[in-house]
Amino acid sequence: MIERMFRALGTITKLIILLLIVAGTYAYAMFQGGFVSWFLFYSVVTLIGLTVLVGLFNLKGFKVERKLSSTVLYSGDSIEVEVILKKSRFQPFFYVRVRDIVPNNIGSQTSYSALFFFSFSNELRFTYKIKGVKRGEHTLTKTELSFGDLFGLFEKKFKVESESSFIVYPAFKVLNSLPRADHSQIEEGTRPDQSLEEERSLAGVRSYTPGDRLTSINWKQSARVSQLMTKEFETFRNDGAVVLFEPYMRQPSSEPFEKTVELSASLIATVVKGTNASFSIRSVNWQSYEMTQANLPLALKLLAKVEPEKSGPPPIHKIYRDWRGKNVYVVSAELNAELIAALTVMKEQKISPHVVLYTEDLRDQVMTQKLKQKGIKVHVLPIGGVKR
Repeated sequence: MIERMFRALGTITKLIILLLIVAGTYAYAMFQGGFVSWFLFYSVVTLIGLTVLVGLFNLKGFKVERKLSSTVLYSGDSIEVEVILKKSRFQPFFYVRVRDIVPNNIGSQTSYSALFFFSFSNELRFTYKIKGVKRGEHTLTKTELSFGDLFGLFEKKFKVESESSFIVYPAFKVLNSLPRADHSQIEEGTRPDQSLEEERSLAGVRSYTPGDRLTSINWKQSARVSQLMTKEFETFRNDGAVVLFEPYMRQPSSEPFEKTVELSASLIATVVKGTNASFSIRSVNWQSYEMTQANLPLALKLLAKVEPEKSGPPPIHKIYRDWRGKNVYVVSAELNAELIAALTVMKEQKISPHVVLYTEDLRDQVMTQKLKQKGIKVHVLPIGGVKR
């Protein structure tokens, strides 16, 4: 309210000054006479008339387009944005300030505005650069146009909608080798045709572990020993690797989380060079994808969008059965009790979990000792931030 009052007061003051200028030049022309004095008076009147006339025009016929130097980048890259302002050739204005509205979470940008004076050109262009772009999917949606006159009597502002999107993948590098793993794992589980030959492939029974299917429980044996017993079937080889990204972080902090995402991307880029590779990520639920060199961008896109989660993974989940006999590289920014419980269940289900950390703080060291006591390997790999 106060700002509007001051703005109105400023406009009134400018009008009074202009009226005084007109009156002064008129008085000068009347008393002085001659060509020069009257030319000065008519020039001032003409400029003021044009100012009022332009102020009456509708200035919303402008359109904005953008040209991006690239739509796919990696964290830390730079992107060049060209803003194109399109207008009618004879659309009048004294000057226009074009400012592209860039969110602060994209990166550090140079000057992203430009000032143009009256022009008959159909297009007005300027370019700016965003340096050190941050991981994520970013969209530029609005451009602000500010119009004004020579005397500063009026200023009109409005925003033009124009959507331009680009995605920033996490930076990564291909590792020389994966953390030391057990390359010959025996998977205790079912083949695709197990439902048809379940009884014929029965090898024995064992104690029930959380996550076992109810259809695999041997009820007769369970009743005999007064505890749940699970049928154990014929074993088969199924070497493979799974990169699992766990986004838990108790107190979200940008740098450790970003480095962990980059570490996960590096592991994926290394694993896809082998066979039977897959990638899993937890958001609302687990998402799992088979990985090849061709669909590596899919994993990078998922990692580009991932955000920290305030809760840990469920200790029991049906997806764990798909990982039996495989090396599972669990990349996490921070360890927690829920993750340890889930890893313990994986271990009991004949999975070889490997915890991979970017760094290890004091709280993680306590959790690390618990994992080692359970026979789960922990690797600290301070890598990341190196593109491709």
